[in-house]
Amino acid sequence: MGLHRATVLSCALIFCAALSGLGTLAVGQAGPAGPATVAQAAFPLTVKAGAYGLITVVFDFAPGSGVPKHVHGGPVVATVISGELTLQQGGGEKIIKAGESWTEKTGDVHAVVNRSEGITRVVVSLLLPKGASATTLVK
Repeated sequence: MGLHRATVLSCALIFCAALSGLGTLAVGQAGPAGPATVAQAAFPLTVKAGAYGLITVVFDFAPGSGVPKHVHGGPVVATVISGELTLQQGGGEKIIKAGESWTEKTGDVHAVVNRSEGITRVVVSLLLPKGASATTLVK
């Protein structure tokens, strides 16, 4: 019985020692690698006090698809993740490529279209005041 008890106790101590090492790193040991920054943009923003909702949407634009002239009820930041998109605003056009961003002020009339031959993925974040419409089409 003494030998059995000693074996069980030894196994228990080894098990506890193994568990205590889980999730810890030895001194000088590097942790897992963090994410790589692929694109980053900063945009100044001033808003009135009040309640807002932050909405983020990821869109996939098939070749030839787009959104006709429209406005948003709050400021927008959009980033092309893959592909390219043509932004039509203020009487001009600009091609926005992967990793590039643009901003829109509340009420800016604009349109977007994917004139490329591949799918374009865009992430859009909209700071929407309470009660405002996210998107309104205009003629």
